[in-house]
This record gives sequence, structure tokens and C-alpha cells, in this order.
Amino acid sequence: MTRDLTWSPHEVKVLREVQHLSQRSFAEHLGFAQSTVANWEKATRDGSLHHETREVLNRALDNLSAEHRERFDRRCSISPGKLGVGSATRTRHVIGSLSEVASPLPYYVPTSTVGAFRSFLSSAARVFLLAGPAGTGKTQLTHHLADQLANEADLQLFAVNEWTDEHVDLPSEVLRYASIPRGQDALLALEETCAGLSRPCVVVIDGIGNDHDFALIGRQVEAILRQVTTKHLRFLIAVRTPLAVETTAYPLVHASIYTPTKSPPARYSVELAQWTPAEARSLWDQARTEQTTRYDQLPRGIQNLVLTPVYLRLALTASLQTPKGDLNGYALLDQCVRTITGNSDAVAVRSLLTDQAYRQYREELPATMPEATPGLTHVNATRHAALPADVTRNIACERNGRFEFTHDILREFFVSTAIADYLHAQGRCLASVRTLNDLAKHAVTSGITRNIIELVFQRLDNIAPDLLGYLATAPATAVETTLPLLMAAADDSRFATPELLRQVVLRAERESSLDLCRSLLHGQSVATALGSGLAPWLVSLLRRFGTALWPDITRFVEHTFGTAESRDLVDATDLTVGDEAIFIARHFYLFALATDILRLDAFLGHSNWRVRAALAEGISDDRAPLDASTHNVLERLVQDPDYKVRAAAAHAVTRLAGTAAQRHVVTLLHDDNWHVRELLLRNLDQRAVHHPDDTLVQTAVASADPSWQLCPQHVRPSWHRIHILLGTDTGPGRSDDHRALLTILREIRTGHLGLSATRVRAIGQRAQRSDHWLVRQEAEHLITETLQPRASENSLRNHERFRRTRDTRAVQIALDVHDVDQAIGIAQAAVKAGADFVEIGDPLIKEAGVSAIEQVKTAVPDATIVAEMMSADWGRDQVLLAAEAGADIVLLIGPATAASVSAAVDAGQRLGIPILLDAPTDTTRQWVIDMERAGVDGFAITTNIDVGIGSATAFETAQTLRSWTRLPVAVSGGFSAADHAQLATADWDILIVGRSVTDAVDPTTAAAHIVELAHQTGRHA
Repeated sequence: MTRDLTWSPHEVKVLREVQHLSQRSFAEHLGFAQSTVANWEKATRDGSLHHETREVLNRALDNLSAEHRERFDRRCSISPGKLGVGSATRTRHVIGSLSEVASPLPYYVPTSTVGAFRSFLSSAARVFLLAGPAGTGKTQLTHHLADQLANEADLQLFAVNEWTDEHVDLPSEVLRYASIPRGQDALLALEETCAGLSRPCVVVIDGIGNDHDFALIGRQVEAILRQVTTKHLRFLIAVRTPLAVETTAYPLVHASIYTPTKSPPARYSVELAQWTPAEARSLWDQARTEQTTRYDQLPRGIQNLVLTPVYLRLALTASLQTPKGDLNGYALLDQCVRTITGNSDAVAVRSLLTDQAYRQYREELPATMPEATPGLTHVNATRHAALPADVTRNIACERNGRFEFTHDILREFFVSTAIADYLHAQGRCLASVRTLNDLAKHAVTSGITRNIIELVFQRLDNIAPDLLGYLATAPATAVETTLPLLMAAADDSRFATPELLRQVVLRAERESSLDLCRSLLHGQSVATALGSGLAPWLVSLLRRFGTALWPDITRFVEHTFGTAESRDLVDATDLTVGDEAIFIARHFYLFALATDILRLDAFLGHSNWRVRAALAEGISDDRAPLDASTHNVLERLVQDPDYKVRAAAAHAVTRLAGTAAQRHVVTLLHDDNWHVRELLLRNLDQRAVHHPDDTLVQTAVASADPSWQLCPQHVRPSWHRIHILLGTDTGPGRSDDHRALLTILREIRTGHLGLSATRVRAIGQRAQRSDHWLVRQEAEHLITETLQPRASENSLRNHERFRRTRDTRAVQIALDVHDVDQAIGIAQAAVKAGADFVEIGDPLIKEAGVSAIEQVKTAVPDATIVAEMMSADWGRDQVLLAAEAGADIVLLIGPATAASVSAAVDAGQRLGIPILLDAPTDTTRQWVIDMERAGVDGFAITTNIDVGIGSATAFETAQTLRSWTRLPVAVSGGFSAADHAQLATADWDILIVGRSVTDAVDPTTAAAHIVELAHQTGRHA
């Protein structure tokens, strides 16, 4: 039944009244004058109210926040001028225009990687570093993310090889992608545009295959991160391994990289790997035709090759029915290409493809290679149209005026063909060695060239193994580059005869080449070649290179040795020598079957405590068997006379379960050394976090004797921490230790502790009842934040903010006084004068203890406190002490080992505390690189006040140091407002000023003068 849609006069009147009423209310809400609204409602107006309604809506849109306006535009698909909406629109067109390669193999989604990317979008990190070897699906993954996560984020898709201009301006490209004008300054325009983002906009930069490309991108992403501070603009950078990019040269990029695991720190956010044999088997058998060989019937070499997605796809596309034996990677590609090109003018087609590939990669090749394709007659470009359909669909085609290969590995196949044939034609001569050396040198910094040279080796092994043998043994072959790469291809090759491998081993020993030894340990061929000499050779490597080669030797033993070989290696070692015994003991899981009771007694009764402690660490390894012998060993270790060994055993016992584990926990909790007790609690910490009902944790809490109520001050936080995590009382009449509460609260905010919202709320409420002001403050921060299992943006970005002081000319007032009250007065003056940092100096900490930090922070809560901890030894404890007292930054002074600095950085990451490290007088560039890799956030040049006028100016050292790093550099040296000329130099980032302010009669005026002068000398953020 339908109704006539003609309105009666009464209905029209009612409708107009309702329309007027709602319009009036909405218009008044937006601030329109009553007279304007009344004019719209005049009875004499019979016209449509469309114009007025649009005016009301336009006013409403103008009043929306940038975030809500952006959402409105997205819903209406309005993209002009909008970075997020414009990017999404462009990406949809890009993905839609991609011509998919014909393949029976569907895309296999790495769900864990997609999950990690989703976690990245909800984190405070701004850079997602994706890595993986050629052919593992990095590009396909980025397209999948853009397509499947369109409702969660907007992605821009770039490929480095699309930018032919070396001076590409990334901010302009990001704006142009969304059709936004760059204006006079693209970086400022990008900053303004990003202010309107309401959700993540991820700039994907794919195809980075060498150091040059990463440097080009790294510099520009660093500049964008410095200028554009909104968390919504993010980057996904895809890097091709085995290229090992060095991100520490770009401090903000390095500090902003998302790492899903906190410990150990990962180099990449995600590293794509080959498929497992089970995955490859399933995909192959699902996609193969009846004529295609089953996976289990493929030769072993081909089974290994098709673990790489691109090889599996090509093998299926080419419908390989009868693979010719064990093909190497080059031969498999060659057979696939031959199948696809067919018999129709195949030579001309391959010549054309080789010529195009060589032209595109000419800049990646050594200067000793010919400019034109070697050995081929130039093919006219008009032949592009003659390519067969299967070739244009599966190998290469012309698109938008450019000749494009469907995958980089195919282009590299044709380039390697040209190079290998060129070397083959050159034959055994110095020119061939020189060309190969140049190519290998380039391969050190280029993943692209690395894959090319590997394919060259594989082709030469197929057509000229004698030539490869000559190149491997030629004296001019570079032992640090060419020879290691060649030895990495030795397994299942023709050229690597046992005699040749023995010659290379002798050369490695003669020249003490660590890289060549690592390469020899990469495969299994050397084991056959050395025979009975294998074990003595491995022992000689242990003695010569020590711990530097431990990972390579253990991997070699794990993949090559059986029980007999393991026993031979144990027999070849001298267990009376500590280092050799430590290696065997530390890798207990490798030699468990080869170490009988007699040998175990030799380890357990060894005079060197490090050997016994190494045995405990070996049992801690997840790969160590938990059998009867392991339990017997632990029974001895937890009773060891040396407390350091028992401390090592405290970690091992947490691997066990059942009554034995409970017995060991009780024993160690009653140990006569507090260090042993504390380490046991630290090792139970993660169980308390993830499994509060765990039996061992409950045993630890229930079995503690009364002595725990009187434990030393430095141990008490570990005891209270367990109780806080479990939600239990710490004892009758005893309140929670404020240090334990503080570290837990900060670790929750930095994302180090992933607790449920219920547990976070309970801990927050518990902290609010604390009588310590800093704990209550942290609790308030936590309660006001959204209780989600993600890191607090502010907490995680403390390191990023500190690193931004590079080139900003900050001032740090050092309170090198002996009286806390005086320090508080000077701190107040410093903050009033606009100083960026207030340093609690070592003299004050020695006089009043770390409580001086707390007292100053309490009195001057707006001050950013830098705690100068005089000794860099025990790095973790130094950071903990300072952070628990309220420090915002820690300056470590004094000589420190890399291990101590790494421990300090780890604690700083957990607690959101940047680490500033004092540079020694004999600082080297390598030391700076090592400390950057350890994760420090800045360096300091401190001047000994006792040296007086005999000291060199700190600016001279700072100038050199700043040329080696992009981290901020602080300088101290008795500066005052009189040092106009020195302060005008660009050789410092943070100026540390002490006596000219602390000893001034009027500290406020003195601080104001120095701050004004410093800020005038450069850009200040």
C-alpha cells in the first residue's frame, strides 16, 4: 500500500515550523544573531531554505576542530588539501593500477608482522623498520597493509628507484602525493598540514638496498621528525638485507624505531625471513598442477630454494615438471626464465632483457666493468613491443615510458648473467680478480650488489668452476671482502673442493681474518674438508678470536656436529684453561650428550668460578635439556661456595618446574648473601608480571624468613616489587617501598610492563596512598592516561625530546655546591631565568646523598633535573638510584665498560630516562659509534677544574666530537657571560655553567645573563 506524496497545506505548515525550530536551535548554537534567524523565518518567505541551511552548516564546519573536520572530509571523500584523505585516495588508485603477476600462488599473509604493524600504529614510535632478504615479500606486504588496514591508517607508497633525482625532497614528495602545494618551504608546509591529521598517516619508503639510499632517506626522515612533531605522521622504511643499516647516525630516527621486544633490543621492527619447510610444502602442494612435481619429490637443493617466496612463485609460474637435479638459485631462475620466454626468438628476448637490466644497474657496478652490456650487441629499443605476452606478464614490461621488471631479483639475474659471462671471457687474469674485488667491495654496502655477486658465483660454478677455483686461491683476491663472499657459496658447489677449502683455511689462519673464518663457518663443506683436523681448528679459533667468534662456532656446531664430533671438540679443549672451559660450559646444551659424569665433575669442581657460573648460564639457555643430569648439576650449583656462582644459578632454577624448582627457590631465598637473594627475585619478576599465580612466585613470597623484613636498603625494592605486582601486603605495619612503586609506575608508562587495565588501576590506586610525593605524582599521570596496553607517548618520547637539543643551544646550570638549601635557591633562580636543565652535581650528591635530587625536585618541580652520577660503573644501579630520587636525565661521569653503559641505557629505556655520557680525553670515533649503538642519548665534554689555564678549551674537543655524531654534545669549562666569542661558536649544543652562577652574589641575574647570551647565539627550541 502506497501513499500519495503530495503534502497537504497543514502538513507543509507543520513541516516548516519543525524545520524553523531545529534550524533556529542549531543556528543559535553556532552563534547566529536572533535577527538573522528571525529573517529566515519570515512568513512572507516562500523560497527554499537551502541557502540558509548551507550557511549554517558551513559555519558549523568552520567551528570544528581540525581532527573532526578531517574525519568529516574522509566520510565525504573530500581530499583536496588533506594529507590523510588525499593519501588514502591516491593509494587506492595506486593499488588498483598495479598489474598483478600471473601466479597460481596466493599471497601468504605473515600475520605476526601485520600484528606488529598494528601495535606500531597504537604506539608512540614513529618509524617501522622492515627488513628482509630479496624475494621475501617486503613490497607485497606494504601493499597488503595499505589495502587491509585502510580503516586504521592512511599509507603513502614510495619506492626509492622511482626517484631518479638524487636530490629528491621527501617533504615535497609527501605533500605532492596528496596533491598539496609545497609552498615556499615544503617542510613548514608539511608541519602545518600534519596538524590536521586525526589518525596515522604512514609514509612507506620501499626498495632501500644500499647505504647510499638509506643515507638519502635517513637524512630527510630525520629532518622531518625534528620539524613535524605530531605522532600521526609516521614512516615505514623497507630495507633489504643482508645490508646492515646504521640508524645511529640519525638520532631521532633511531630513538623512534618501533621494537616489539624490549630485550634484547632488536635492530629492526620486523625482519621477514624465509618460509619454514612446512609452510613451503603446504603452499607448493596447494598451488601446483597435476603435472608439477610434488614438494617431497623435489631435490633437496630446490626444496631449500623455494623457501624464499619469489623462488617458489617463479617455480610454480614456470610449471617446472622435471627439475634437473639440485639447482642453485641462478640455475633455478635460468630454468624459469627459459620456460617463460619459450622458444620463439628466445635469444633476442634474453639479450634485450639483459641489456635493459645492465643499463639500469650500471651505477651499482664497479668502474672496471664496460659501460655497455659486455658481450652483447646493442638491441634496439623498438624491440620492446616484440616481447611475448608471458614475458610481459611474468618478467618485464614497459610501463609509463619505463622498462620495469616484475621483481628486482629478475633484473639482478640478467645483470649477473652479463657479469659472469664477462669474467668467463676474461678468464684467469688479474683483471678478473680486480673486477671481482671491486664488485665485492661494493657488496659490503649494497644488498643489491650482494645478491648480484652471489648469482655471479652460482653461474660461474655452473659454467666455469675452475675459474672460481682460481679466483678463490689467487693471492690478489681480497681476504676481507671477496673471499668471505665466495666461501659463503661453497656448500653444494663444484669449485669448493676439499683441497681448495684447506688452502683457504690456511690463508685465514695466516692472515688472522675474522671475516673469512666466519664465512668458512657459514656452511658445512669445511667440516668434510678438514676431517679429523676440524676440532683442533675450532679450538685454535677459540684461542685466537675468543668471544668474538662464539656465535659463529656455536651455530656451526649446532648445524654440523653429532655426538661424536661434539666429544672430539670437548677432548681437543684444555679444560684447565679458563676461556676454553667457559665456552664449553656456557654452551652446555650443545655438549650435554658429550660430557659424561667425569667431565661434569671437572666443570663443577673447576678452580675458576667463571667456569662454574658459565655452566649455570648454559643451563639457563632455553635449548639446554632439563633432564636428570641437569637437575643434578643445579643441585650442586645452588650449594656452590662462591656467591657469584649461586647468583648465576638463580636464573637457571627459574626454568624448572615442580618440587625441585621450589626446593631451589627456598634454598636461594635463604642464602647467606643478599645479592643472590635479590637476583632470584629479579628472575622471578617476569613470572610475577605475566603469571601472578605461578607456583614459584607464590613459593618465594610464602617461604621468606623474617630476615627479609630487615633486608638492606638496596634489596628492599626487589622484595616490595614482587608483592606490589602480586597485589599482596609486604608485611604487618609496613608500607610499600616508594622506589619499587616508582619504577613499576614508570615501566607501565613506558610500555616495559604490559599489565591488564585492572592490575594497572589497582597499582595506581595503591600508589596514590603512598606518602611519597613523586610516587603520587607518577600515579596521577598514570590514572589520567587511558589505561590501555600501550606505551605512554610522553614517556616514550623523553629520549626523542632530549635528542632534539642538538643545534638548539640549551643551558644547564650545575649545582656544584655543598648545601641543599643553597642548591634549591639557585635552582629556583635558574628556572626563573629560563635555563633548560638543572644539574645536581657530584659534590652535592656526595655531601647529601641522592636525597639531594629529591629535595631539589620537590622544591622546584618545574626543573628538568640532570643527575651527575660520578661513576659509570654499575650503570644500571646508577640510573635506578637517580630515577628513584626524581631525576629526569642521568649524566654518567667516569670510565665505563660497554656492558655497564648498555645496562644503564636499558634501565633508562625502561624508566624513560635519557642517558648523557661523559666522553674520555682519549675519545675515538669508534668509541663514539660503539656508545651510539649502546643507545646513549648524548655526550658531555667535562673539564677538570684543577687543570686551570693549562687545559685545552672544551670547544676544541666538542668540535671534533660533534663531527662524529648527530647526538647533542654538552660542554663545561668555567664559562660565564664574559665568554661572548666562545659561546658564539657552533661547537656545542648544551652549555654547562657552574660557578659563574652558583658563586654569584645574585644567582638570578647571573643565570639570566648566561641564558640570554646562549640563546642569542643560535636557534633555541
